[in-house]
Amino acid sequence: MKLDAKKIEKLISEASNVIIMAHKNLDLDALGSSLGMYYLSKKIGKNTFLLIEEEKSEKGVSRSLLELNKRDLKVNVKKLKELKLIIDQNTLLIVLDVHIPNITQNSAIFKMVNKVIVIDHHIKDKDGINDAEYLYIADMQSSTSEVVVELLKELDIYIPSYIATIMLAGIVVDTNRFSIKTSYLTYDAASYLSQQGAETKELQYLLKENLERYIKRQEIISKIEIINNSFAVGIGKSEIIYYKEDIAKVSDTMLLLNNIEAAFTIAKIDDNTIGISARSLGNVDVQKIMEKLNGGGHKTDAATQINNISILDGKNKLLEIIKNL
Repeated sequence: MKLDAKKIEKLISEASNVIIMAHKNLDLDALGSSLGMYYLSKKIGKNTFLLIEEEKSEKGVSRSLLELNKRDLKVNVKKLKELKLIIDQNTLLIVLDVHIPNITQNSAIFKMVNKVIVIDHHIKDKDGINDAEYLYIADMQSSTSEVVVELLKELDIYIPSYIATIMLAGIVVDTNRFSIKTSYLTYDAASYLSQQGAETKELQYLLKENLERYIKRQEIISKIEIINNSFAVGIGKSEIIYYKEDIAKVSDTMLLLNNIEAAFTIAKIDDNTIGISARSLGNVDVQKIMEKLNGGGHKTDAATQINNISILDGKNKLLEIIKNL
């Protein structure tokens, strides 16, 4: 399905005001795509707000928000309790980089608004929003920032260079520095953002990683198991809760190893749930493997979550499926 920029423009034009919201635990793609959409909405002439509830964010996001103020790039950031006074029947909510209500910044807003646009690049979830005025889930594209770049280009919307920098950082992170889910559209978006003045030096600051999380990922990679010479399996420590994006990064990294056709990372994502992230170069269909564990995704990018099971039992279930391929 092609992105309908004109429909999005029309829905924004008809709104009394616009609220933009992404997922909890804001990352650079969520923030970058939100800021790109913010400037689009402002260009159309609408009072626009970013709904952000979190007081603390990852380092790149925190730096971005501070820099916006330092550079006098006035972005109207509010909490829902402040926005209640301006929400009316014609308020438009734009949800970016997520389509599952309960993992948005504040799901209570869905009971207050009548019109919703959803733009995301994650795999469609059964618990996702289905009643939006416009729903666009581009799960084959690298990032939501890449999708928003398409909008900016088609509608000829100017963005400041620092916003371009944040959006480019979002693309770089979500593609693991252009090593996964990267198409000509990704490079085209990166080129466009560079033309808009994205700053190379500032990009490097935004991409700096949390040392503790980096070490945890490297510990998994250092102890991977190779199955049948072509499958890599990484196991998280049972006493550690990992970020979902970190176990995905481990699988992305393992896929870069010689002879590896498919990579799987298994780790706890909360006290009662393990997550399995699966990646493939395309010769192995990891979607079919994850479906056997009640998950899903695509041939090259899939995942599952399993409740009330140990990491070891999860690993054994996975190995049994691989053995029978």
